[in-house]
Amino acid sequence: MKRLAAQDNVVAKISGLGMVDHVWTQASIRPFVLHAIDCFGVDRVMFASNFPVDRLYSSFTAVLRTFEAIVADFDGDETDRMFRTNAIRHYRI
Repeated sequence: MKRLAAQDNVVAKISGLGMVDHVWTQASIRPFVLHAIDCFGVDRVMFASNFPVDRLYSSFTAVLRTFEAIVADFDGDETDRMFRTNAIRHYRI
């Protein structure tokens, strides 16, 4: 992950963690989420869902609320970047 993050043209989309851990919890995915943010920074990560596949392991609301809880200590601007503005910028939408 750190080697990828060293490349300025690479961003990380955080999603689909249920594919790796079918009975995931906030505690079980927290290290992966925070590691991705640590490597890429808040300007180069985006939260996303992997629906409809994730529906096998959770609800959309549970995924969203878990991501929100994990980044609760980040400030509002950083959170907005990870949940919204990074996707607008990187996907050019």
